[in-house]
Amino acid sequence: MDVIEAIYTTRAMRRLSPDPIPDEVLPKLFDAAIRGPNSGNAQLFRFITVTDPEMKQTVQGIYRECLDELNATRYAGAQEKVTSGDPDDPDVQQTIKIDKSAQWLADNLHVAPMLIFVFGKEGGETTTFPCLWNLCLAARSFGLGTAITTLLKVQRQRVEDLMGMPRDSVWTMHGMVPIGFPTGRWGVPRRQPAEEAVFSETWGQAVDWSVPEPLWTPDY
Repeated sequence: MDVIEAIYTTRAMRRLSPDPIPDEVLPKLFDAAIRGPNSGNAQLFRFITVTDPEMKQTVQGIYRECLDELNATRYAGAQEKVTSGDPDDPDVQQTIKIDKSAQWLADNLHVAPMLIFVFGKEGGETTTFPCLWNLCLAARSFGLGTAITTLLKVQRQRVEDLMGMPRDSVWTMHGMVPIGFPTGRWGVPRRQPAEEAVFSETWGQAVDWSVPEPLWTPDY
C-alpha cells in the first residue's frame, strides 16, 4: 500500500468484527511497531496482547466505567450537546456521530479479536506513541482497523493489576489499541482545513497557503 494512502485512510476504526487476526500477520505488525522513532533509541516500550475472551470482557467492563466517568465530568459539555443540541447543526451532528462510535466501542470492546496494551516509562509517550502509530499503519496495510485510546488510564492501576504488572514496576500503561477487521469502510476522515491549525513564525499569524480539500482522495 502507498504510504500516503495509509496516512490518509488510517482513521480510528472502532467497530470491529470478531474474526481472528491471521497468525502470520502479528510478527509483521510488531516488527513494524518497534521501528518507530524513540528517545535515545533506548526502546523503552513493552506490549501485551490480549485475546482471552474472559479477560477482554473484564477490560470492556472497566472501559465502560471509565467512559461513563468522563462523560459525567470532562465530557459533560459534549454529552449536553448530544442530548440537547440542535439536530440540524452540523457541529452537533458530528458530536453525535463521534459519541455513537465511542459508546459502541465501550459496549463492544470485547468483540475485537485482540486488545494491544502498550507500556513505557512515566512520561515516555514520545517513545511509545510513534511505535503505536507504526503498528496502526502496518495494520491498515493488512486491512485491519485500529483505534488508539488512553481512556483506561482513568483506572490505570486496576488495569495494570489485571495485566499482572508488579506494583513496583518502572513501567506504566500508556494506552490500548483494539485491533481487528473493521465492519465499516475505509475513507479519508473529515478535518478542518490544515491552515486553521498552523501558524507562521508567531502565534496567530496565518500561513500564506490553504488546503480547502484533502490533497489525496481514494479512487475506490
